[in-house]
Amino acid sequence: MQTREIAEHELVSAWLSAATGHPETATTLWRENPHLPRRLRCGLTFDIVLADRSLIEAAYRLLDQYEQPLGPAVVFTNLRSAAVLVPRGTGAGWSGLMAASQWPARSPRPACLGEGHAIRVPALAPRPTSGFVRWLVSPDGEQSVGGTPLLTSPAPLARCLSEAGALLAPPEPTPLSRAVSAVRSVLPSPKRT
Repeated sequence: MQTREIAEHELVSAWLSAATGHPETATTLWRENPHLPRRLRCGLTFDIVLADRSLIEAAYRLLDQYEQPLGPAVVFTNLRSAAVLVPRGTGAGWSGLMAASQWPARSPRPACLGEGHAIRVPALAPRPTSGFVRWLVSPDGEQSVGGTPLLTSPAPLARCLSEAGALLAPPEPTPLSRAVSAVRSVLPSPKRT
């Protein structure tokens, strides 16, 4: 999973511009300056699953290991979060998918955002030092159906996020570890001589 610089693919550009308020204007601006980041509205052509960056990166490694298709995902470099682009309407069933997974206690669950939310994504041909967002996996015009790039499937994503959450979660304290901590707290500290 390497980030790579790619040329603007017309089908992908059209698909991304459909997620703006003014597709024709967006396409024109992007042609004039292909390095411009994009602000896209969710719920029009995709929803997003938002979670901790390390969780999404680990889930994408698992998806790749299980030979599941990897759709576009972005990493917010100034934050500790990332977002996966998933099919439009995923938000309606996301809580059910997450409820079915074994989510670690004391860990925030990934959220799915749809209509009424927006996301900033980098250009498809970003400059090496551009902005606060970079592609973890960029949209691929060669792997598209009817002009829509392949998106990550919600059910395998939820399972892999759950598995990644279990792998990354701090271990639960055991009764023995609690007892050892309690004994250490009441014992006097050794005196130095």
